[in-house]
Amino acid sequence: MAGYIIYSLDWDKFRNFVNNPTRKQLLAFAEIISDGLDGNDAELEDDDPVHDWPSEPEELCDLVKERLARPDWYGDLSDVGKSVWSTAVAGFCRDAGRKAVGFRVDHDGIYWDVLEIAWKRLKVEPNQIVPDVALSAFGRRPYRYHPPTDAADREVDEPGDDEYYGDDFDDWSAHSMHTPDEVRKMLEELRSIGPAIEGSRNKQAIGDYDSLLPVLEKLDKQRRMLFIQVDT
Repeated sequence: MAGYIIYSLDWDKFRNFVNNPTRKQLLAFAEIISDGLDGNDAELEDDDPVHDWPSEPEELCDLVKERLARPDWYGDLSDVGKSVWSTAVAGFCRDAGRKAVGFRVDHDGIYWDVLEIAWKRLKVEPNQIVPDVALSAFGRRPYRYHPPTDAADREVDEPGDDEYYGDDFDDWSAHSMHTPDEVRKMLEELRSIGPAIEGSRNKQAIGDYDSLLPVLEKLDKQRRMLFIQVDT
């Protein structure tokens, strides 16, 4: 089923990994980075910082630890570099499992329709992340990724439309991650457009709304991090 698969992480465990990773965790993360470097070596631009990263996991550990501590994981990387790091984050969270970051499957998939209706009702353009609309980042913003806010720094996705911007997110990542505070805001927004979903006569959207809402309520109550895998 193409759409969104809903996972979650233990927020405290995930933050502990980011802020105080163990040597074993760093090696596990670095091994995925190493595989990504090997698979994308020919595609990396010369001025991409990732181009000069060592390829052996042991040699990558200190570099990985330093980048994990940064408030921005992606801003200085090309799309290929972003993809290498994004893939490692998602892969580590899935592979490390319950013990390291509390990884859990919460919903096996919702289709696109429910989010498309939500974005329309919340006046969010497709592919646009709006700072004050948490649902605009659903499936679109990895952790510690900061979308461009200045139009001059963005790429226009549709010629002639000066208000429709994006940064080709779909080219380099297939997941998004959201803090417990973002989950609470998403839940509030989703509840606010419930009547519009129910009145849409879109059976797929209605069914997905009715199954997504309790999932977010549970994550909010447990203060867990939302992890969304985009399934295309």
